[in-house]
Formats: sequence, structure tokens, C-alpha cells
Amino acid sequence: MTKCVYCNAEISDDRSMEICDRCGVQVWGEKMWAAIKKTTDNARDSGNLALFKEQEQKNEPHWKDVVGNKIS
Repeated sequence: MTKCVYCNAEISDDRSMEICDRCGVQVWGEKMWAAIKKTTDNARDSGNLALFKEQEQKNEPHWKDVVGNKIS
């Protein structure tokens, strides 16, 4: 189990974001939260979030300056 980044409520590990439904609805509203969840879940399922999670776990900087040089 992971915890919501806003309220620390426990949420299941299969979520693409670490935000509970209650906080998601309070921040973005019911319709927008449903769209956000659907989009991020689809991106996760297609593998588009895998690289971000891998970089996050390694804690590697992935920022670039305005000309494209990697910032460490």
C-alpha cells in the first residue's frame, strides 16, 4: 500500500498516481479527476509512465536547460 501525497490515506499500489479519490475530486473536481485517472492509467498501461518511474526510483536528475544540456 502507498499513501496519498495530500492526506496520507492508504491507497492501492496499482494506481498510476499517489492521490486518493477524495483528494483528487477536491483538487480537480469529479469530471476532471475521472479524466486524469483514465489518461494516466492508459499511459501507465501502455508503458509511457515506466521511464518516469524508473528515473524517479533512481533519483537521477532529468532536467535540461533551455538549449537541451543536462542539468546535474
